Amino acid sequence: MMKKIPGLNDLRIFEVAGRLQNFRQAAQELHLTHSAISHRIKSLEDQLGLILFERHNGVQLTDAGRELHRSVTTSLSQLSESIANITQHHSTGKSIVRVSVLPSFAAYWLLPRLKNFYQAYPEIRLQIMAGVELAEIGERGVDIAIRFGDGHWPKLHVQPWMNEFYYLVTSPALMRGKSFSSKEDILEHVLLQHTNTLGAGSSWLQLFKKLSIDSRADFRQISFDDSNLVIQAAEHGHGIAFERHSLVAGRIDAKALVRPMNIGLHSQYHYYLVSDASSNTNLATKKVITWLEKESREFVQQYHAELSQIHWL
Repeated sequence: MMKKIPGLNDLRIFEVAGRLQNFRQAAQELHLTHSAISHRIKSLEDQLGLILFERHNGVQLTDAGRELHRSVTTSLSQLSESIANITQHHSTGKSIVRVSVLPSFAAYWLLPRLKNFYQAYPEIRLQIMAGVELAEIGERGVDIAIRFGDGHWPKLHVQPWMNEFYYLVTSPALMRGKSFSSKEDILEHVLLQHTNTLGAGSSWLQLFKKLSIDSRADFRQISFDDSNLVIQAAEHGHGIAFERHSLVAGRIDAKALVRPMNIGLHSQYHYYLVSDASSNTNLATKKVITWLEKESREFVQQYHAELSQIHWL
């Protein structure tokens, strides 16, 4: 016969008191009085027939207390995760999934596709966290991150998602009456530079190496720390940009940008879906991942023929 288990409230109070090893601080965290904490701990000790805390110059867990605290902490955490998953699976309300993404990718790739998402999953509400810093993933952070890099993020579940390419783009107005018949024609224009592309192996510097252009040549350039600004500068006719396919493909379709020359580079960085390494991914998050996989496949298929016309250096 299973021994009677102490009440969940007593175990929660014990978890906090054991974690802080201070009844007064535990009382503050739980919004209870110091005497209430002391009383509930004594009641728990009486139920178990164990001394859980040494009470000399403050309180400290005994050996039995430490062993029980490890077990209670693990059990409460598992119970919390199970309740959250069950609630999301069966609740009639909307589930919330937090997605971290670079601002430029959110603006040019993700945002135009959100209508498709809400048509497919009206029961899920996305929270888009756009930023250049790596967001924390898991219970205290976001549920999914779309990251651009080499795929090395230890202790996380990293799933290859979409390859990236770089090519030249500029405004249609800049193309009028201009010749781009040779590589030297590029240097006749202002080069719009994103300052953080060296890691991807796809900067102007790498392109010049492939084209055997002296990178020390005197050329005009404007540098930006954000792809959004690079693309907007190109659309306004301020020069030529060497940018990511995922960001500019839609702008080419909208005739806001054109490719002056069909040359490009394969990026050394690509996109990955990054999530918690544990197996506790909830159903709503799995649905978002499935949708992102579908959208990326359709994006790749849509531009396959067009990209095959580019000479990859």
